Amino acid sequence: MTTDVQFATLDPFARGHSAPAATAKPLVNPISGLANDYLNLFNELVMMLEQLPQMPELIDDLLAWRPETYRDYFERSQLAGRHNALAAYERLDPSFRRRFEAYVVELDTIAVASVAAVRLHYRNGPPQDPSRVAGTCARAGEKMRAILIRCSRLVNYGNYGEE
Repeated sequence: MTTDVQFATLDPFARGHSAPAATAKPLVNPISGLANDYLNLFNELVMMLEQLPQMPELIDDLLAWRPETYRDYFERSQLAGRHNALAAYERLDPSFRRRFEAYVVELDTIAVASVAAVRLHYRNGPPQDPSRVAGTCARAGEKMRAILIRCSRLVNYGNYGEE
């Protein structure tokens, strides 16, 4: 009897739980063949930029930000569907993939320039004029959001005819 109780408590499927793979949300959008999770890399940077003026403790995280390719992101990812995301990326229509990668280049360019601009404000310690930092962060966040919106549409809806 004790064996049955131990076995039942160790086996989550014995109590009606479903397998994690069966309930995990797929990473790859079936319309575009891309995973929206990659855009979190940029969304997190935008949030840090926008919050930095009120939360200067974010400076180290913001300055540590580095661009990362779609492939690199999913190769180091621990997400359950990372292998599917990589395989789907390889199967993308080359012209569609180039459109996506053009957005990523735009985002990377603005992101790197934004981090560099913020770094200049902090080069001698806390900035003397916090309003200048706020302006830099606001402009950077705005530029990145505009591109992220277009990129998100591509990832989530395909928008093959857009542009």
